[in-house]
Amino acid sequence: MKISAFGEIMMRLTPPEYLMLEQTKELRMDFTGTGVNILSNLSHFGCETSLITNLPDNRLGEAAKASVRQLGISDKWIGQEGNHIGSYFAEMGYGPRPTQVTYQNRHSSSFGVSDASAYAFDDFLKETDLVHICGISLSLTDQTRAAAFSLAEKAHEQGKKICFDFNFRPSLNKNNEAAFMREQYERILPYCDIVFGSQRDLTDLLNMSADESLDSTEQFKKLAEEFMANYDIEQFAGTFRTRQEDNYYLSGFLFSTSGYELAEPREIINLDRIGAGDGYAAGVLLGYAENWPADKTVAFATANGVLAHTIQGDVPLTTRKQVEHIMNHPTVDLIR
Repeated sequence: MKISAFGEIMMRLTPPEYLMLEQTKELRMDFTGTGVNILSNLSHFGCETSLITNLPDNRLGEAAKASVRQLGISDKWIGQEGNHIGSYFAEMGYGPRPTQVTYQNRHSSSFGVSDASAYAFDDFLKETDLVHICGISLSLTDQTRAAAFSLAEKAHEQGKKICFDFNFRPSLNKNNEAAFMREQYERILPYCDIVFGSQRDLTDLLNMSADESLDSTEQFKKLAEEFMANYDIEQFAGTFRTRQEDNYYLSGFLFSTSGYELAEPREIINLDRIGAGDGYAAGVLLGYAENWPADKTVAFATANGVLAHTIQGDVPLTTRKQVEHIMNHPTVDLIR
């Protein structure tokens, strides 16, 4: 299965050694984004991937395209126009100090000002089987919303599978009312086959009501089943993060037409959690592409999400062999 994505390539700037911005004169530069993260991971798993987006027509755009190619993603459908790339500063947390993300230039980036006319969606769709549409596209600008809706409609008409994540960012929606964003989600969801999200997305973003007469687990199951029925969703997936004393654990869930699967929790050792959810998503999409049973998919995806926490930067550069190693030999911490 050929897998592609529509979304923004961003420039991440990270101070070294857990320093804050006030303390450093140096920054590490990486190119990232939800689509980049998921596709690069899938390419490391052996899948054929491509990204459709726009970058600035300057040296930053050229460097970002080069980075995408190095990650194993085809850049055939990446255009270059405009002058700006969306970026963010990631001040890595330590102990009780959380990681701080500060966005800049998102709305005026080359991606942010590109509407549907900027992309050859019809030709692009001829070369893919499944397209992931990043939920950020519904939050940024009128242009990115128009492009996302156009792509979803065309993909649906051509019988392509569509994956979507809510990926809601409060800092990017200060000028968007909750009712407005709900309309955007309700418009795109009928085209989608696979959705990544959480109970909070269903209640807070779609305004669905939980049945408080049920316990928390049954509440979520009923909500998810209602959500999937309302929008004819094939799979709904995400993760739970829990804490026991001073330890954190990750467990993935997967609702499908065959039922509900919840993975055994795995302890998180956190080096860099940004992008770890994309590692889980990549695992689910790999299972979907290769028609794995749901229990295998959710177990693999959870292990991959845990591994993603141990990698510096957003991009989860794991391989099948590495994921299978921690699944089958969790106590072996030295490989020679």
